[in-house]
Amino acid sequence: LAGNLKRGGLVELAFGHRLRELIEDFGGGTESGRPVRAVQVGGPLGAYLAPEQFDTPLDYEAFAAIGAVLGHGGVVVFDESVNMAEQARFSMEFCVEESCGKCTPCRIGAVRGVEVIDRIVANDQREANLALLEELCDTMMQGSLCAMGGMTPFPVKSALQYFPEDFHRQGGEG
Repeated sequence: LAGNLKRGGLVELAFGHRLRELIEDFGGGTESGRPVRAVQVGGPLGAYLAPEQFDTPLDYEAFAAIGAVLGHGGVVVFDESVNMAEQARFSMEFCVEESCGKCTPCRIGAVRGVEVIDRIVANDQREANLALLEELCDTMMQGSLCAMGGMTPFPVKSALQYFPEDFHRQGGEG
């Protein structure tokens, strides 16, 4: 349990507890005192979850039903000050650094993903680049040889789905 929390650390819970319980009861809410905006579960390739998903039970099936994974069990909490376009970019950049380079969708897709997100944030043909990013994510998910490339789109797609306003800021604020 990490991120913007009053009490981070290692927490062991049985399956079935709610994500909200973990954040509020064990984590004590945000250190900043601001509302929780997003939670990434499962590590750096896990989807970003929005507040309406915080009552999801912590189990494999419930997370799969909302397009998320428990992964290695890491939970990172972000308050309302987080910019989810920056977080999506971070996910693609993580893949650029960690890719073994064996398959093209991951090796090239992640590099292009960073470039496309930068263009979206800069308001450079935003709508066309949003469509291109969706297509790129689908290609990576279906064409990558391992979970690295196949899962890198999870946080990107969830950021686009649940926090689209961060990709539509004016003046390149990102």
